[in-house]
This record gives sequence, C-alpha cells and structure tokens, in this order.
Amino acid sequence: MGDKFSHYQSANHPLPRQSYAWNLYGAGLDNLGNNGQPEPFSVPEPTDDQLLVRIDAVSICFSDVKILKQGGSHPKLYNRDLAVEPTRLGHEVSLTIIKVGSNLAGRYSTGQRLAVQPDIYQKGLSTAYGYTIPGGLVQYHCIG
Repeated sequence: MGDKFSHYQSANHPLPRQSYAWNLYGAGLDNLGNNGQPEPFSVPEPTDDQLLVRIDAVSICFSDVKILKQGGSHPKLYNRDLAVEPTRLGHEVSLTIIKVGSNLAGRYSTGQRLAVQPDIYQKGLSTAYGYTIPGGLVQYHCIG
C-alpha cells in the first residue's frame, strides 16, 4: 500500500476544519443539498457518549430512493417537516473512528473500522441511521 493510503487508514492525521454533507430538505432531488451542492459544516467534537467518525464508504440503495421520493411522508420519518428538520441519506456505511468520547473509551478505539447496523428501536419506535438519525452522506460526524 502507498504511504498516503496507510496514513489515511491509520486515522492519525490532522482533521479538516470543515466536513461536507448532503442534507435532504424535502421530497425530490431539488431538495438534496443547498442549491444542488453539498453543505459545509464544522467538524464536531464528540461528547462523552459519542464517537467522531469518518465515513469511508456509503452506498445508496432503494430505501434511499424511497426517502428521496417521499420526503417527510416516508413512514420512518413520521411526517417530519424536512424543511425545518432535514435528514441525511446513506444508511449503509463503513466508517473509521477518529475520536472516542470518554464514556466509550473502553469499548471503542481510534482507528477502529466498523459497519453500521442501520435499523434500531429506540424507546419503542423504529428508527434508523439515514432516516431519523442523519446518515452517511457526510465526511465526518458524531454518532451516539
């Protein structure tokens, strides 16, 4: 492997100041991003119960297409107004942990590579990464 790839894979490199994300503000491609462009966001610091992750790969599947077509009326979005509270597609991801919150330090480590189980139940409701929890069409973000 080349030095650049090894350096990237090690997760031991300076973080960019900004991360770019494709948020969804309603049904249709016209509502993906800001005027058809990804949006810059500051790279966040994880809280004690979060991981800062780098998205290494994301796939778009038919479930993402359904959200794109239906917007907030998709059943897993519970009639959410995406113009006010957008979501981010991309529930099938592989990622690398960049920083570990203090309460998770024994369970996770910097450089650890994971895939996400997108569909979970929280307080009796079906929720999912890439639906009610913003998904992987972003470079860096925090997950709980």
